[in-house]
Amino acid sequence: MRTANRVPFARNGRGGGRYTRLLYDAAVMRPKLAYSFLGVNRMIRKTVVAAVLAFISLTLASCGYHFSGEGEGPKPGLTFIAIPVFENKTSEQDLGALFAGALRHEFMQKGGMRVVDAAESEAVFKGSIVNIRITPVAHRASDVVANRVTVENRLYVTLDIRCEEKRTGKVLWRDPNLQVYRVYRQSDNPLHPDALGGYEDRQEALHVLAREAAIRVHDRFLSDF
Repeated sequence: MRTANRVPFARNGRGGGRYTRLLYDAAVMRPKLAYSFLGVNRMIRKTVVAAVLAFISLTLASCGYHFSGEGEGPKPGLTFIAIPVFENKTSEQDLGALFAGALRHEFMQKGGMRVVDAAESEAVFKGSIVNIRITPVAHRASDVVANRVTVENRLYVTLDIRCEEKRTGKVLWRDPNLQVYRVYRQSDNPLHPDALGGYEDRQEALHVLAREAAIRVHDRFLSDF
């Protein structure tokens, strides 16, 4: 019984076999060519994307972009830096030594530049602790004092810090308004406040802020962007 619309495949016949072979080749080879074309197309797209990304990376690296107002950044070959104690314009004791010490430790730990005395340095970091303030951020209801008690404070520290080339006094990098902050807990018992505990929590927050400021200054000073 013949099947409708079916063309027999004749190996030795004239015309019909050749025609059938052409139909067969078209039916089989067209999907293969399509898949091959799609594969090549994907490869071309990937190559183009990789080339564009490489071009963008090279452009950014060569443009020498810096944050506004920060200065030119470190010169090639700058090796010896000094970080003396920062000026402290607040009533909080030892903040200048704390923040300068954290920055000194950050440069020493990550390497790349040697921290030396000012007399041996090529550049000097000069900083000033401009302001410190506290803002209440969380409270607890209370029947004893003013209906509520502060249980968490946010501690802000603001610095003016710069790096100067020692020989010329030229500012290589500066942030006149570097601000860091951290939330810390305090005693929630108004009748029996824990003065020692509150002091320790505050000091811990200050040490964390000093480390955070040091990381930000170090990374931004050495950044290529």
